[in-house]
Amino acid sequence: MVDLITLEEIEAARAGLPAEVRWTPLVPFSRSSAEVGEERLFLKLENLQVTGAYKPRAAFHLLGSLSAEERARGVVMSSSGNFAQAFAYAGKRLGIPVVVVMMKSTSPYKVEAVRGYGIEIVFCEDNYLARKPVMEKVAREREMIPINTAEDRRVAVGHAGVGMEILDDMPDAQAVIVPCSTGGLISGVASAIKLRNPRVRVVGVNPGGGAAIYHSLEAGEPTTLERWESMADGLSATRPGDFPFAHIQERVDEVVLVSEEEIAEAFRLLFSRGKILAEPSGAVSVAAWMTGRAGDAEKTVAVISGGNVTAEAVSTLLAGSLPEPMRQ
Repeated sequence: MVDLITLEEIEAARAGLPAEVRWTPLVPFSRSSAEVGEERLFLKLENLQVTGAYKPRAAFHLLGSLSAEERARGVVMSSSGNFAQAFAYAGKRLGIPVVVVMMKSTSPYKVEAVRGYGIEIVFCEDNYLARKPVMEKVAREREMIPINTAEDRRVAVGHAGVGMEILDDMPDAQAVIVPCSTGGLISGVASAIKLRNPRVRVVGVNPGGGAAIYHSLEAGEPTTLERWESMADGLSATRPGDFPFAHIQERVDEVVLVSEEEIAEAFRLLFSRGKILAEPSGAVSVAAWMTGRAGDAEKTVAVISGGNVTAEAVSTLLAGSLPEPMRQ
Protein backbone atom coordinates (compact mmCIF):
# COMPACT_ATOMS: atom_id res chain seq x y z
CA MET A 1 0.00 0.00 0.00
CA VAL A 2 1.52 3.32 -1.10
CA ASP A 3 1.61 6.14 1.44
CA LEU A 4 0.20 8.99 -0.66
CA ILE A 5 1.81 12.40 -0.47
CA THR A 6 0.17 14.98 1.78
CA LEU A 7 -0.66 18.66 1.52
CA GLU A 8 1.76 19.36 4.38
CA GLU A 9 4.63 17.82 2.38
CA ILE A 10 3.70 19.84 -0.68
CA GLU A 11 3.52 23.11 1.22
CA ALA A 12 6.87 22.48 2.96
CA ALA A 13 8.59 21.68 -0.33
CA ARG A 14 7.17 24.77 -1.97
CA ALA A 15 8.28 27.00 0.90
CA GLY A 16 11.83 25.72 0.57
CA LEU A 17 12.31 26.54 -3.11
CA PRO A 18 14.94 29.14 -4.05
CA ALA A 19 14.18 32.36 -5.89
CA GLU A 20 15.55 30.86 -9.12
CA VAL A 21 12.40 28.74 -9.51
CA ARG A 22 9.79 30.84 -11.28
CA TRP A 23 6.10 31.14 -10.53
CA THR A 24 5.02 30.70 -14.13
CA PRO A 25 2.14 32.66 -15.72
CA LEU A 26 -1.41 31.44 -16.19
CA VAL A 27 -2.89 33.07 -19.30
CA PRO A 28 -6.15 32.83 -21.29
CA PHE A 29 -6.01 31.17 -24.70
CA SER A 30 -8.37 31.71 -27.63
CA ARG A 31 -8.60 29.62 -30.78
CA SER A 32 -9.89 32.54 -32.83
CA SER A 33 -10.58 36.24 -32.55
CA ALA A 34 -14.22 35.39 -31.80
CA GLU A 35 -13.14 33.79 -28.51
CA VAL A 36 -11.08 36.73 -27.24
CA GLY A 37 -12.54 37.88 -23.94
CA GLU A 38 -14.65 34.70 -23.74
CA GLU A 39 -11.83 32.20 -23.20
CA ARG A 40 -12.57 28.85 -21.59
CA LEU A 41 -9.01 27.54 -21.71
CA PHE A 42 -6.09 28.91 -19.69
CA LEU A 43 -2.46 27.91 -20.11
CA LYS A 44 -0.01 27.22 -17.29
CA LEU A 45 3.18 28.23 -19.08
CA GLU A 46 5.87 25.91 -17.73
CA ASN A 47 7.75 26.44 -20.99
CA LEU A 48 8.75 29.75 -19.35
CA GLN A 49 10.29 27.98 -16.34
CA VAL A 50 13.99 28.65 -15.81
CA THR A 51 15.20 25.59 -17.79
CA GLY A 52 12.34 25.64 -20.31
CA ALA A 53 10.23 22.97 -18.55
CA TYR A 54 8.48 22.28 -15.24
CA LYS A 55 11.23 20.14 -13.67
CA PRO A 56 13.27 22.59 -11.49
CA ARG A 57 10.86 22.52 -8.53
CA ALA A 58 11.43 18.80 -8.05
CA ALA A 59 15.16 18.99 -8.80
CA PHE A 60 15.78 21.72 -6.22
CA HIS A 61 13.53 20.04 -3.65
CA LEU A 62 15.24 16.67 -4.04
CA LEU A 63 18.83 17.93 -4.13
CA GLY A 64 18.10 20.31 -1.27
CA SER A 65 16.99 17.37 0.88
CA LEU A 66 20.35 15.54 0.60
CA SER A 67 22.70 15.24 3.56
CA ALA A 68 26.16 16.82 3.48
CA GLU A 69 27.70 13.39 2.82
CA GLU A 70 25.30 12.71 -0.06
CA ARG A 71 25.95 16.14 -1.57
CA ALA A 72 29.69 15.47 -1.56
CA ARG A 73 29.21 12.14 -3.36
CA GLY A 74 26.92 13.65 -6.00
CA VAL A 75 23.97 12.08 -7.81
CA VAL A 76 23.35 10.17 -11.01
CA MET A 77 19.93 10.16 -12.64
CA SER A 78 18.33 9.42 -16.01
CA SER A 79 16.28 11.70 -18.23
CA SER A 80 14.79 12.26 -21.67
CA GLY A 81 16.19 15.79 -21.49
CA ASN A 82 14.11 18.19 -19.43
CA PHE A 83 14.85 16.64 -16.03
CA ALA A 84 18.52 16.46 -16.97
CA GLN A 85 18.56 20.23 -17.51
CA ALA A 86 16.78 20.85 -14.22
CA PHE A 87 19.17 18.64 -12.23
CA ALA A 88 22.14 20.11 -14.05
CA TYR A 89 21.04 23.64 -13.20
CA ALA A 90 20.09 22.85 -9.60
CA GLY A 91 23.29 20.86 -9.07
CA LYS A 92 25.39 23.73 -10.37
CA ARG A 93 23.60 26.24 -8.12
CA LEU A 94 23.90 24.00 -5.05
CA GLY A 95 27.43 22.75 -5.73
CA ILE A 96 26.37 19.11 -6.11
CA PRO A 97 28.01 16.89 -8.79
CA VAL A 98 25.47 15.46 -11.25
CA VAL A 99 25.80 12.77 -13.93
CA VAL A 100 22.90 12.14 -16.33
CA VAL A 101 22.07 8.97 -18.27
CA MET A 102 20.29 9.67 -21.56
CA MET A 103 19.24 7.57 -24.55
CA LYS A 104 21.28 8.00 -27.72
CA SER A 105 18.16 9.23 -29.55
CA THR A 106 17.54 12.09 -27.11
CA SER A 107 16.84 15.41 -28.82
CA PRO A 108 20.18 17.06 -29.76
CA TYR A 109 18.74 20.36 -28.55
CA LYS A 110 18.24 18.92 -25.07
CA VAL A 111 21.64 17.18 -25.06
CA GLU A 112 23.45 20.42 -25.86
CA ALA A 113 21.43 22.32 -23.28
CA VAL A 114 22.47 19.80 -20.60
CA ARG A 115 26.11 19.99 -21.66
CA GLY A 116 25.88 23.75 -21.40
CA TYR A 117 25.65 23.40 -17.62
CA GLY A 118 29.00 21.61 -17.61
CA ILE A 119 27.85 18.20 -16.41
CA GLU A 120 28.62 14.74 -17.75
CA ILE A 121 26.23 12.71 -19.90
CA VAL A 122 26.43 8.91 -20.16
CA PHE A 123 24.47 7.53 -23.11
CA CYS A 124 22.58 4.24 -23.19
CA GLU A 125 20.73 2.31 -25.90
CA ASP A 126 17.43 3.64 -27.25
CA ASN A 127 15.20 1.89 -24.75
CA TYR A 128 13.57 3.70 -21.84
CA LEU A 129 14.11 0.69 -19.56
CA ALA A 130 17.84 0.61 -20.38
CA ARG A 131 18.42 3.86 -18.52
CA LYS A 132 17.99 2.47 -15.00
CA PRO A 133 20.67 -0.31 -15.13
CA VAL A 134 23.18 2.13 -16.66
CA MET A 135 22.39 4.65 -13.92
CA GLU A 136 22.90 1.97 -11.26
CA LYS A 137 26.20 0.93 -12.84
CA VAL A 138 27.49 4.51 -12.76
CA ALA A 139 26.37 4.83 -9.14
CA ARG A 140 28.29 1.68 -8.13
CA GLU A 141 31.45 2.55 -10.00
CA ARG A 142 31.62 6.16 -8.80
CA GLU A 143 29.93 5.78 -5.41
CA MET A 144 27.30 8.36 -6.36
CA ILE A 145 23.70 8.51 -5.13
CA PRO A 146 21.29 7.01 -7.73
CA ILE A 147 18.05 8.96 -8.14
CA ASN A 148 15.15 7.04 -9.66
CA THR A 149 12.94 9.97 -10.61
CA ALA A 150 10.10 7.63 -11.60
CA GLU A 151 9.78 6.36 -8.02
CA ASP A 152 11.27 9.01 -5.72
CA ARG A 153 8.62 10.55 -3.49
CA ARG A 154 10.41 13.91 -3.49
CA VAL A 155 9.86 14.24 -7.25
CA ALA A 156 6.06 14.16 -7.10
CA VAL A 157 6.10 16.39 -4.01
CA GLY A 158 8.20 18.96 -5.88
CA HIS A 159 6.07 18.81 -9.03
CA ALA A 160 2.97 19.44 -6.92
CA GLY A 161 3.97 23.09 -6.75
CA VAL A 162 2.57 23.45 -10.28
CA GLY A 163 -0.88 22.50 -9.01
CA MET A 164 -0.58 24.82 -6.02
CA GLU A 165 0.21 27.78 -8.29
CA ILE A 166 -2.74 26.96 -10.55
CA LEU A 167 -5.24 27.10 -7.69
CA ASP A 168 -3.61 30.18 -6.18
CA ASP A 169 -3.97 32.01 -9.50
CA MET A 170 -7.37 30.54 -10.40
CA PRO A 171 -9.28 29.30 -7.34
CA ASP A 172 -12.39 28.69 -9.47
CA ALA A 173 -10.68 26.39 -12.00
CA GLN A 174 -12.93 23.47 -12.90
CA ALA A 175 -10.52 21.18 -14.74
CA VAL A 176 -6.76 20.75 -15.16
CA ILE A 177 -5.14 18.87 -18.07
CA VAL A 178 -1.64 17.44 -17.60
CA PRO A 179 0.81 15.68 -19.98
CA CYS A 180 1.85 12.21 -18.74
CA SER A 181 5.04 10.13 -18.98
CA THR A 182 6.17 8.22 -15.87
CA GLY A 183 3.39 9.96 -13.97
CA GLY A 184 5.50 12.15 -11.70
CA LEU A 185 4.04 15.46 -12.85
CA ILE A 186 0.39 14.44 -12.86
CA SER A 187 0.66 12.60 -9.54
CA GLY A 188 2.02 15.76 -7.93
CA VAL A 189 -0.38 18.16 -9.64
CA ALA A 190 -3.39 15.93 -8.96
CA SER A 191 -2.40 15.63 -5.31
CA ALA A 192 -2.17 19.40 -4.88
CA ILE A 193 -5.46 19.95 -6.72
CA LYS A 194 -7.52 17.21 -5.08
CA LEU A 195 -6.22 17.90 -1.57
CA ARG A 196 -7.21 21.56 -1.90
CA ASN A 197 -10.37 21.21 -3.99
CA PRO A 198 -11.53 17.66 -4.78
CA ARG A 199 -14.25 19.02 -7.11
CA VAL A 200 -11.67 20.04 -9.74
CA ARG A 201 -11.40 17.46 -12.52
CA VAL A 202 -7.85 16.28 -13.33
CA VAL A 203 -7.23 14.75 -16.76
CA GLY A 204 -3.97 13.21 -17.97
CA VAL A 205 -2.85 12.96 -21.60
CA ASN A 206 -0.73 10.35 -23.36
CA PRO A 207 0.29 10.39 -27.03
CA GLY A 208 -1.46 7.52 -28.77
CA GLY A 209 1.88 5.98 -29.73
CA GLY A 210 3.20 6.09 -26.18
CA ALA A 211 0.24 5.41 -23.92
CA ALA A 212 1.92 3.70 -20.96
CA ILE A 213 -0.33 5.20 -18.29
CA TYR A 214 -3.51 4.83 -20.36
CA HIS A 215 -2.93 1.11 -20.91
CA SER A 216 -1.76 0.58 -17.34
CA LEU A 217 -5.04 2.00 -16.07
CA GLU A 218 -6.87 -0.40 -18.38
CA ALA A 219 -4.85 -3.27 -16.91
CA GLY A 220 -5.22 -2.06 -13.34
CA GLU A 221 -1.48 -2.13 -12.75
CA PRO A 222 1.72 -0.64 -14.23
CA THR A 223 2.49 -2.35 -17.53
CA THR A 224 5.30 -1.99 -20.07
CA LEU A 225 4.68 -1.00 -23.68
CA GLU A 226 6.21 -3.22 -26.34
CA ARG A 227 6.66 -0.19 -28.61
CA TRP A 228 6.83 3.57 -28.12
CA GLU A 229 6.61 5.97 -31.09
CA SER A 230 5.78 9.68 -31.00
CA MET A 231 7.15 13.14 -31.70
CA ALA A 232 6.43 13.89 -28.01
CA ASP A 233 9.90 12.78 -26.92
CA GLY A 234 9.56 14.24 -23.43
CA LEU A 235 6.83 11.68 -22.68
CA SER A 236 9.03 8.70 -23.51
CA ALA A 237 8.25 6.39 -20.57
CA THR A 238 7.29 2.89 -21.69
CA ARG A 239 6.11 2.11 -18.14
CA PRO A 240 4.73 4.36 -15.40
CA GLY A 241 6.38 4.45 -12.02
CA ASP A 242 4.70 2.37 -9.31
CA PHE A 243 4.63 5.30 -6.85
CA PRO A 244 3.04 7.85 -9.20
CA PHE A 245 0.67 5.24 -10.62
CA ALA A 246 -0.87 4.70 -7.19
CA HIS A 247 -1.60 8.44 -7.05
CA ILE A 248 -3.03 8.41 -10.57
CA GLN A 249 -5.43 5.62 -9.65
CA GLU A 250 -6.56 7.52 -6.57
CA ARG A 251 -6.46 11.17 -7.62
CA VAL A 252 -6.74 11.44 -11.44
CA ASP A 253 -10.19 11.39 -13.00
CA GLU A 254 -9.24 10.20 -16.48
CA VAL A 255 -6.34 9.74 -18.91
CA VAL A 256 -7.02 10.34 -22.61
CA LEU A 257 -5.11 9.82 -25.86
CA VAL A 258 -4.20 12.23 -28.66
CA SER A 259 -2.83 11.47 -32.12
CA GLU A 260 0.31 12.84 -33.75
CA GLU A 261 -1.80 14.97 -36.09
CA GLU A 262 -3.71 16.42 -33.13
CA ILE A 263 -0.47 17.24 -31.31
CA ALA A 264 0.82 19.00 -34.43
CA GLU A 265 -2.40 21.00 -34.78
CA ALA A 266 -2.19 22.08 -31.13
CA PHE A 267 1.45 23.09 -31.58
CA ARG A 268 0.59 25.26 -34.59
CA LEU A 269 -2.38 26.89 -32.87
CA LEU A 270 -0.33 27.68 -29.76
CA PHE A 271 2.31 29.26 -31.98
CA SER A 272 -0.01 31.23 -34.25
CA ARG A 273 -2.71 32.32 -31.81
CA GLY A 274 -0.88 32.33 -28.46
CA LYS A 275 2.64 33.24 -29.66
CA ILE A 276 3.72 30.31 -27.49
CA LEU A 277 6.51 27.89 -28.38
CA ALA A 278 5.66 24.55 -26.80
CA GLU A 279 7.45 21.29 -27.41
CA PRO A 280 5.10 18.57 -28.69
CA SER A 281 5.18 16.93 -25.25
CA GLY A 282 3.89 20.17 -23.77
CA ALA A 283 1.21 20.67 -26.42
CA VAL A 284 -0.61 17.37 -25.78
CA SER A 285 -2.71 19.02 -23.07
CA VAL A 286 -4.09 21.57 -25.54
CA ALA A 287 -4.62 18.81 -28.11
CA ALA A 288 -6.80 16.94 -25.59
CA TRP A 289 -8.87 20.07 -24.98
CA MET A 290 -9.24 20.92 -28.68
CA THR A 291 -10.61 17.43 -29.42
CA GLY A 292 -13.09 17.63 -26.55
CA ARG A 293 -11.68 14.52 -24.88
CA ALA A 294 -10.75 16.46 -21.75
CA GLY A 295 -14.30 17.74 -21.24
CA ASP A 296 -15.92 21.13 -21.76
CA ALA A 297 -15.62 22.90 -18.40
CA GLU A 298 -16.09 26.66 -18.36
CA LYS A 299 -12.61 27.15 -16.85
CA THR A 300 -10.01 24.59 -17.87
CA VAL A 301 -6.26 24.88 -17.29
CA ALA A 302 -3.85 23.11 -19.66
CA VAL A 303 -0.32 22.62 -18.39
CA ILE A 304 2.21 23.48 -21.12
CA SER A 305 4.92 21.36 -19.58
CA GLY A 306 7.88 22.47 -21.68
CA GLY A 307 9.23 24.39 -24.64
CA ASN A 308 12.52 22.68 -25.44
CA VAL A 309 12.16 21.90 -29.13
CA THR A 310 14.62 21.89 -32.02
CA ALA A 311 14.50 24.49 -34.79
CA GLU A 312 14.11 21.65 -37.30
CA ALA A 313 11.01 20.32 -35.53
CA VAL A 314 9.52 23.82 -35.36
CA SER A 315 10.10 24.37 -39.09
CA THR A 316 8.60 20.99 -39.98
CA LEU A 317 5.51 21.51 -37.84
CA LEU A 318 4.89 25.05 -39.07
CA ALA A 319 5.18 23.80 -42.63
CA GLY A 320 2.26 21.49 -41.94
CA SER A 321 4.21 18.24 -41.73
CA LEU A 322 5.03 15.85 -38.90
CA PRO A 323 8.59 15.61 -37.58
CA GLU A 324 10.32 12.25 -37.37
CA PRO A 325 9.01 10.50 -34.28
CA MET A 326 11.20 9.14 -31.52
CA ARG A 327 11.05 5.32 -31.50
CA GLN A 328 11.95 2.71 -28.95
